[in-house]
Amino acid sequence: MRNQQTDEFEKVVYYWSEPVELGGITYDVTMASSKKGLCWLNIGEQGSEEQDLQAWVEKFLPGWALIKNQAMNNQVVVEFREYLRGQRTEFTVPLHRVGTDFQIKVWQELSRIPYGVTCSYGDVAERIGCHGGQRAVGLANSKNPIGIVVPCHRVIGKNGSLTGYAGGLDKKALLLQLEAQHRIIPNDAI
Repeated sequence: MRNQQTDEFEKVVYYWSEPVELGGITYDVTMASSKKGLCWLNIGEQGSEEQDLQAWVEKFLPGWALIKNQAMNNQVVVEFREYLRGQRTEFTVPLHRVGTDFQIKVWQELSRIPYGVTCSYGDVAERIGCHGGQRAVGLANSKNPIGIVVPCHRVIGKNGSLTGYAGGLDKKALLLQLEAQHRIIPNDAI
């Protein structure tokens, strides 16, 4: 039998924010993890990210506490810094996905898009068996709370245009540019 105090203790989201430079601009990266894993990662304007996280927790994890704690996010901090330096192409942190079944299905497919590669919303829809569902995929993409680690920035318009990124198209372009600079081409592709 589980202890109610233990259950209440587990309803905690631990977060950490720190400045990062992307494309010569300083942003705040805010990451948040529960005991299950990373549930939030976003890059935003300095000072606004913690408020955005608080609103997200209140909406999607009502009754959960929000506590500032770097130690609970150390693996995310390390992996994210490696990503920004071009030393990491895949994240290994455990994830705590919070969303509808359809959203989670889309986000799982996003995680299969390789580093430095893009695909269209229609491609993602086809891969998950939602033929003609590019708008639904786009909406699920826009609700992804674990940006970059679940790489919604790698999904582009069918014509190759940068469309629909909740963090802003400027950041989407910077992330794709970063990945293009560090992409390793396999020997058999040369």
